[in-house]
Amino acid sequence: MFCAECGAEINDKAVICPKCGVPVAGRGMAAGGTPAVPSHMVGAVLTTIFCCLIGGIVAIIYASQVNTKLAQGDIAGAQAASRTAQGWIIANVIIGLLGSLVYIIPAILAVAAEA
Repeated sequence: MFCAECGAEINDKAVICPKCGVPVAGRGMAAGGTPAVPSHMVGAVLTTIFCCLIGGIVAIIYASQVNTKLAQGDIAGAQAASRTAQGWIIANVIIGLLGSLVYIIPAILAVAAEA
């Protein structure tokens, strides 16, 4: 399969051309012909509730920018906001898990020392 824009050979499952970034016709498209870019809003809200409030709010801000940028036709900006939101979500989960370990390990050691 070849890109209609630049003529580069692309994978049959590709959603966008890796060379020029133009969406492949009919693949990964949402209604209205815009590419489907995940906003990660659900993950952002869940990490805000269960992990880190401040980092979760940052993730929500970037997640909310995805659909706005898509509506404005800024596909690259929407993809960048999506990647940034996903990065904040991953960082929040890691920080939450590390914070839990920092709390749980001393608690276990204290209980074991009393026994």
